Amino acid sequence: MNLFLAAATLAAFTLSADAEDKAVEREVAKWQGTWKAVSMEHDGKFSPPEKLKPIKLTVEGANYHFQNGDFSERGTYRFHPEQSPKALDIVVGEGASKGKVYLVIYKVEDDRLTICLESANKNRPQEFTGKAGTGCVLEEWLRVKP
Repeated sequence: MNLFLAAATLAAFTLSADAEDKAVEREVAKWQGTWKAVSMEHDGKFSPPEKLKPIKLTVEGANYHFQNGDFSERGTYRFHPEQSPKALDIVVGEGASKGKVYLVIYKVEDDRLTICLESANKNRPQEFTGKAGTGCVLEEWLRVKP
């Protein structure tokens, strides 16, 4: 009887892990390509359009390359699509911030990507806002068509 219970538990765990892997794969697929920043609000203050023009994000697999003028940063994403809202850990892979992990929430709707993070990076935001007093940054991105 105990052997049957152990086998059933292992089978359920394996099915659950497969479902999680597939959910992550679906999310990774949504992020592929190059994105341009179209709006950034930080604690109630919007970045002017001219500051957004040089900002670009390129995603290949779970790897990212963020560029803003001369600044360049690469790293990886760890997706948590089972959370609500969907969550993402941005793991910086180079430079002075190498190893730093940003706690982010996100949503992808067609060719629009919305990201929200807390400036202090102590907690993951629970809602999409960049309003004054929240300490959050709300970013809107559009996919660049090839």
